[in-house]
Amino acid sequence: MALKLVRPEEEAVVTVLEPLTAEIVEALRYFRGVCHRKQVIEFIEAAHRRAGRPVGETLTAAIVAAFERHLGTGASDPRPFRLPFGPGSHRWALSETAVGA
Repeated sequence: MALKLVRPEEEAVVTVLEPLTAEIVEALRYFRGVCHRKQVIEFIEAAHRRAGRPVGETLTAAIVAAFERHLGTGASDPRPFRLPFGPGSHRWALSETAVGA
């Protein structure tokens, strides 16, 4: 879940993402904003292996679930992820908002 924190005295907005969602954003940015979900999963698994963290079906399911929780439905939706080829597609993308962030 993304949280928006606002400090009234500075009028700055900071978005804080759950760690796995931030990893998906990082992976999609690495792949220039769009790629097949298998590539995103492999990218995150490789990072977890390097860090000595567990990798497996549980991680894969958690990645897919995190993506789906933050999947937007249109241009005006502020959520960070899109399915550029529509429902059922395994091509994942960052939204225009996330690309510009």
